[in-house]
Amino acid sequence: MKIKNFIGFSVILLFLEVLLFREFIFGDLYFIFKDLGSDSYVNDYPLLYNRMLAAKDGFLPSWSFHNGLGENLYPYSFEPFSWFLFKVTGISAEQMMLIIPLIYIYLSGLMMYLFLSEHKLAFTAKVFASLSWAFSGYYILSATWSVTLFCPIAFHFSFLLFALQRCFTSKEYHWIVIVFALIGISYPVNLFFALIFCVAYCILFLYRNQPEKKIYFNRILFLGISAAIGIGLSCWMLLSSISLMKNSPRGSNEISTFQVFPDFISDKNELISTIYRLFSPNILGDVNNFSLYRNYFEAPLLYCGIFTLLLFSQISILGKKGKFIAIISVLPMVLIFLSPAIRNLVWFYSGDYYRVLNTFFALMLCVISGFIFSGIINSRKVFIKPLLITAVFCIVILLFGLLNFKENHPSKFLIPVFFTLTYTGILFFSKKIKFKRLIIFILPVLLVEIITMSSQIISQRNICSTSDILKKGYYDDSFEAIKNINKTDKTFFRIEKDFYSGISWLASYNEAKIQNYNSSAVYNSFNNKNYINFLKVFGVIKPGKEPETRFVKGLGSSPFLMKLCSVKYFVASKPESDQLLKLGFEEVDDKGNFKILKDPNSLPFGFCYDNILGVREFNKYSKKEKESFGSRYLVVDDKDLRQFKNSKIQAEFPKDNIYEQTDSLKINHFSNNHISGTINVANSKFLFFSMPFDEGWKVKDNGKLVNIYKAFGGLTFIPLKKGNHKIILDYSPPFKLLGIYISTLSLVLFIGLLFYQKKKLANGKDIKFHS
Repeated sequence: MKIKNFIGFSVILLFLEVLLFREFIFGDLYFIFKDLGSDSYVNDYPLLYNRMLAAKDGFLPSWSFHNGLGENLYPYSFEPFSWFLFKVTGISAEQMMLIIPLIYIYLSGLMMYLFLSEHKLAFTAKVFASLSWAFSGYYILSATWSVTLFCPIAFHFSFLLFALQRCFTSKEYHWIVIVFALIGISYPVNLFFALIFCVAYCILFLYRNQPEKKIYFNRILFLGISAAIGIGLSCWMLLSSISLMKNSPRGSNEISTFQVFPDFISDKNELISTIYRLFSPNILGDVNNFSLYRNYFEAPLLYCGIFTLLLFSQISILGKKGKFIAIISVLPMVLIFLSPAIRNLVWFYSGDYYRVLNTFFALMLCVISGFIFSGIINSRKVFIKPLLITAVFCIVILLFGLLNFKENHPSKFLIPVFFTLTYTGILFFSKKIKFKRLIIFILPVLLVEIITMSSQIISQRNICSTSDILKKGYYDDSFEAIKNINKTDKTFFRIEKDFYSGISWLASYNEAKIQNYNSSAVYNSFNNKNYINFLKVFGVIKPGKEPETRFVKGLGSSPFLMKLCSVKYFVASKPESDQLLKLGFEEVDDKGNFKILKDPNSLPFGFCYDNILGVREFNKYSKKEKESFGSRYLVVDDKDLRQFKNSKIQAEFPKDNIYEQTDSLKINHFSNNHISGTINVANSKFLFFSMPFDEGWKVKDNGKLVNIYKAFGGLTFIPLKKGNHKIILDYSPPFKLLGIYISTLSLVLFIGLLFYQKKKLANGKDIKFHS
């Protein structure tokens, strides 16, 4: 690889990024979206804000009471670039929303270039394929949806390609370790796809190169060892992330995104979306008016350049083996895209998503087209007949429709037609142009296409301005009101609001992370299933409603649950909230567009019950009866009833409320991960904590570790005996400590692998690679 060419490509890549994102880099816009892609506003931005605070204060977030009565924020929380920049610079969370995609788009392009350089492709082909990959449609689109979830994926899998090639041809196994560690830390599900990717690559490499079996299987052995070490290195984060997924409604298979078995073949609209969005991201509509299949983000999007499609007409240039590898690589992805049943199987029937599958398919298309283009340049040959047939076929589809599809705005199809004609003309006259000078003609057209198509994804959007972030939305008048409440009231309490401060299409369920208050609302793909079960027990969430397990409005509609869970203040903007005044709330401030209400008799974080009742018996009653029971009885899992056989277990309405102010935990210290206090009880009782049950919480009673149990289907309690008690609660994410031990051992093995690789493998035979 020529350093001069590499630097030249890097400059082109950087230039494209600056040109495409210029309004965000130099203007007054933030890379945060208020439209259908408002996950960036309601989820990513608050999460990055939380991680920014954690990085400045220590390392990573852990437990937080801001949302969902409390949630584990440790899993998925380490993104190396943002963490480092938060730690050593004054970059804000809103600025980081742009920096993350800029970094990963740049690295994805560079890694693809390095991978193709391993195969000694022509420079023009490497530039084309790498730029097409870095600015592929779904990669840019997903960056506007969720920078923390989707941005690293393209980089990780182009890095994996490079690492696999270095493993086989240069015996450099450390790249495999690093890439698997990064994938494991980022998102556990992608390890599954990475392993499938490795198996497929190894099989195709064997078929293509036919190396000595002994040397080949030696590489396979060390590849497996290196992947295992990489996964082990990620365990300090990976195990907690898997635990979080497993203990969510979706991960525990308690609920599914579909109710009937999926069709084997995609319907007409899905097929049209798949085919036409190969030509342009916005060809079927932008984010505001796309309705053909699901929505703008969830529909298939395989666009990675018009030239990429046309080059497949020249697939014969790869030779018999190369052609077979290209076909066998693409065919499984075609089947997955054509069959919802197969797609659901890939996702283990947890849902029907394209998402990362879009990325894989685009990756294959870019790699294969790069090889084809390099073959054309090196052989100085173009197959004119298949080129013209392919071009005519594409133009007919675009201008005359497919499957009786008619577009209301046919002008959208003229841009792909223009690029189809232009690239066809360049290839048609390539012999006269001289193949080595193709870059002079291809590169300008490619750059224009990238800017044109990518700009459609970004520019035709509802984007947050500086004032939207710093003066409106999360920083509205309620932000100052809550700030004043926190200054004057140092006890533990929760706040509910009957409105959302956010200004996006999605409701801002996670705004408490930025406005700094303890809340019950939460938006998370993997919410704590115990919190969800608690809400189901009281009828706040309906069984079988999968979206309600992710988008949780909280307790604001239930005065009883607000009382139970220590809601002390209510920020009210609606007239019907005045009903709370009849239930004991008092008005403490009037801000004009909203009022601050306070419950002077709100319950503390921890208080005692005398009596218990099994959840099976509890579920027999109506919602109103449940609320009456819940104020008098601690509802426990039926399996736990026998452990407390000496307690009063009744199933009739008592006359008096058992709660007394003296039977509550007097808190001496309260933070997100450490709580301590004292309590004195005259007889055996049950100390209830208004937080979701989570195995990461460890409770000590007078210095002795005690078991925690589920209350009301998903909250927490411990039994107490008569006497004085010093209670300490500490939180550590589940499996974090075990993960650290495994990662430490893996680090030792990694160091050993590096020494072994350097001293022992350097003298081994290399696999002869045929480019």
